[in-house]
Amino acid sequence: MDTVLQDKFPVKRLAAFSEGDFGGNPAGVVICEALPDASVMQAIAAQVGYSETAFAAPVEGAWRVRYFAPEIEVPFCGHATIALGAALAIQQGDGLFHPR
Repeated sequence: MDTVLQDKFPVKRLAAFSEGDFGGNPAGVVICEALPDASVMQAIAAQVGYSETAFAAPVEGAWRVRYFAPEIEVPFCGHATIALGAALAIQQGDGLFHPR
């Protein structure tokens, strides 16, 4: 992955519907202060190479989430949403997730 993008937008690689490091549905997750341009999210998703990568940023007391496959933006992805929930739990602890 491009080092500049990786430093600015670190990607968590998680597998939904799995226990441990193997199996399940892999997804990339990027949690950032503000969502980058769509072209940047598309480039990151292409470099990650998973079927989907979720991008999330806090907006007005909630989370704005967008999903990108390696070649296109997609309207929703279940397993990437679950991976995002797991990433937020790792970052903030279990329970309600409040933007910081």
